[in-house]
Amino acid sequence: MSSAIAGIVASTVPLLVLGLLSHGRWRLPAAAVLVAASFAIAGSKGVVMLEDLWVLPLGLGMTDQLVLLLLWCLLGSAARAVGPISIPGPTWLTPLLMGAGMGEVPAAAMLSLSAKTPQGAARLALTAAAGAMLGRLGDPAMLILLEGHPQATLAILPLGLVIAVIVRPRADDVHSWDGRVTALHGVLLAVIVAAAVPGLTLWAILAGIGLFVYWSREGQRPLELATPAWQMAALVLAVLAIGGGAAEQAAVGLELSVELLGEWAPPILVGATALLAALTDGLAMAVFSQGIIDRAMSLDAGLLVAPMAAGVAVGGLGPLVAAGALKAGWRLWLLQVLAAVLWGWLWALS
Repeated sequence: MSSAIAGIVASTVPLLVLGLLSHGRWRLPAAAVLVAASFAIAGSKGVVMLEDLWVLPLGLGMTDQLVLLLLWCLLGSAARAVGPISIPGPTWLTPLLMGAGMGEVPAAAMLSLSAKTPQGAARLALTAAAGAMLGRLGDPAMLILLEGHPQATLAILPLGLVIAVIVRPRADDVHSWDGRVTALHGVLLAVIVAAAVPGLTLWAILAGIGLFVYWSREGQRPLELATPAWQMAALVLAVLAIGGGAAEQAAVGLELSVELLGEWAPPILVGATALLAALTDGLAMAVFSQGIIDRAMSLDAGLLVAPMAAGVAVGGLGPLVAAGALKAGWRLWLLQVLAAVLWGWLWALS
């Protein structure tokens, strides 16, 4: 095996191994060991050193977005620690709007506490994930991959609406609203509205985290930090995979195959990206996909961003994991992936 191939394998396999560890009881300690071992092996191969971790995000131009996404995960952990919140308005509309305004993972984490059953939590989480496809800040794929591609953003909107109809929660899945508007509702609304203003996004998230943490301490509820810690590990390993050359090789493969496959390329790309997002992490796969697009110089980026963004958006299991409903929701997840593959084929024909 050549040194180049060995370097790619050494820097890419850990991200896939991380996906295998995602459902284990000791997943966070295992992830920490995996990250440390990965950089040690990659360093021994001369691929990338630990200090290079800070260079790659800057080179990709995604530092600010990644910071916002990690803070979004912390917001979800703090919100979940506050306790259950009754859902005002139509059962399907609120998770849709929360996913678009807060982000899929924090919305799923909060909404899961309003569910009566694991199946209800899964439907709420997947509806929030569908809503995240309607807002650029709702999903890492929307935030990172669709920057500067308004046509692709508009093309994905119908997919989000269709999936929301497919996975929509039922009225008996959640606790009914008691008619009272609490301070928690007000803060949640203020965070969603303020976060939509570019200059206020960061401050809105920080304010929301601070208030939710304060209220969780009053109720003596512990913060759930496993999800953001896990996503940080996935992000680090995604950066390592890019530095190791895996994104470059994937880009070469796309350059050789996309035009040959013709109209079959988008649905295949949606399915493959969704599978990789499920095996790794939605945030990590969004970063890795951007690395591929940046390196596929001979292809029009417009041919790649829409199907890859759709695949990442529907493939990531983060909302179901945050809602604690992975087992109850995997069939619905598979159904939405199939819907996205069909969308990819229709998009190619349009």
